[in-house]
Amino acid sequence: MRILCCLDGTNKEELHQAVTNMLTPSAQTIGLLYVIDSGPRKDIERTRERFLHPPHLPSPRAEQVSQAEIDAAQDILQEGQQYFKQTGNQADILQRTGRPEREIVQCAIDWQADLIIICPRAPRYAGPPLGPRSVGHVARFVLDHAPCPVLLVRPLNREAQLPPLPRKSGPLPPPKKQQ
Repeated sequence: MRILCCLDGTNKEELHQAVTNMLTPSAQTIGLLYVIDSGPRKDIERTRERFLHPPHLPSPRAEQVSQAEIDAAQDILQEGQQYFKQTGNQADILQRTGRPEREIVQCAIDWQADLIIICPRAPRYAGPPLGPRSVGHVARFVLDHAPCPVLLVRPLNREAQLPPLPRKSGPLPPPKKQQ
């Protein structure tokens, strides 16, 4: 079974726990994927244009930013690989650049994944514990477009409660008769 684990820099423990506790270790091939998000760079370009600057960063600065992103991605992937290696699981390293939601789905197709494991959103960007915004846009896109089953791993939250139902304000008025 080929399992694609989507790292975001904060979720290696949750992914590892899902792989080891829920799935049998026999015949597993694990892929650790990290995507360098190209979206923030486009945001920077739009901000620069707004202040009448050329949209692209000067070449030396752009190279510094790219190298910093690559270094951070390699650190995250190596940390994840070490974490999985401690328990005897060998992991393939997969790194992409682009929109994370699209790159995860494309990587699952290219790598021929049998299962994608993803967290709903990074813990530092926690939305409401329950409700429609509890799944981030990346996880939502992957759930909707993945070529294989997706395991959505949430952090354990035993204190979560359902929101109360809206109260009825009274009986509905009788329907009006047509004349």
